[in-house]
Amino acid sequence: MKTTVLYLLMGVIIVMAAAFIAAITLASPKAPPMMESIAAPFRAMNFASLPPVRHYQARDGAQLAYRAYPADHSRHTVALVHGSSASSSSLHALAEYLQKNDIDVYALDMRGHGESGRQGDIDYVGQLEDDLEDFMKQMFQNRSDVVLAGFSSGGGFALRFAAGPRQQLFSRYIALAPFIRYDAPTTRPNSGEWARASVPRIIALTLLGPVGRKWLGHLPVIAFGIDPQNARYQTSTYSYRLSSNFGLHHDYVSDLKAIKQPLTVIVGDEDELVYPQKYLSVFAEPQPHAEIRIVPGVGHITLTTDPAGLEAIAEVISN
Repeated sequence: MKTTVLYLLMGVIIVMAAAFIAAITLASPKAPPMMESIAAPFRAMNFASLPPVRHYQARDGAQLAYRAYPADHSRHTVALVHGSSASSSSLHALAEYLQKNDIDVYALDMRGHGESGRQGDIDYVGQLEDDLEDFMKQMFQNRSDVVLAGFSSGGGFALRFAAGPRQQLFSRYIALAPFIRYDAPTTRPNSGEWARASVPRIIALTLLGPVGRKWLGHLPVIAFGIDPQNARYQTSTYSYRLSSNFGLHHDYVSDLKAIKQPLTVIVGDEDELVYPQKYLSVFAEPQPHAEIRIVPGVGHITLTTDPAGLEAIAEVISN
């Protein structure tokens, strides 16, 4: 009897171990179909005036990329963080509009994107915060009047940074249609079919903890429905490490409560990836002093490309 129970127990352990290994090795994320509403605005964007990439040195010696848009009569300065799978060039229309409105703009290629580091991966969770601190100290030294504005997943990362111990590196924060979390009330199912995650692999790597992040954290866990015509300019998948770092923590409510600097959230009322009105309730209790602006007539990407969205963003930065 004891032998039978032992064999059964061993069998269960073997099956569980096999399922765990399969979740890690076989459960790669599958990209959803391209979303036309996400791709179309970029096809219409004029990149003829896109400034060249510049670089700054991160603490690990890596040369990370950014683009500068100096204004002729600068009144304000803003650092821009792009959305998921994108790079600094995706915010060209916004950066150029702000530049023409007397705002110095610095658009970053966050590590793992564009011309910064390995595509779709970083070395450790928290490296993006270190990179941003390095950028600020090299570019602005002791200035305390720079605004950080992040779009979509970059908006989530801006909120994450605003909640951390280095939040005073920026004078204020602007989150543009920020991705809060996949299970937040603001998020449409599957982010409006823009991204798909490998939940089994995420669970398995989470259970492995720091060891999993170090040795297996490079494995992709999220795939995006990118435009095949622009695939060479985009990051098609995120590793476990990058997906864990480029956004808010799991307990996003605690993050929001920890933000002490002035905060504005801007979102279009026709956004395809999020529920605009639900930002009001999500921020109401943890961040009651945050300003929430819902811009009529614009969607997710068009918040950063159409006149109504551009005007709203410039107005917030300038006030």
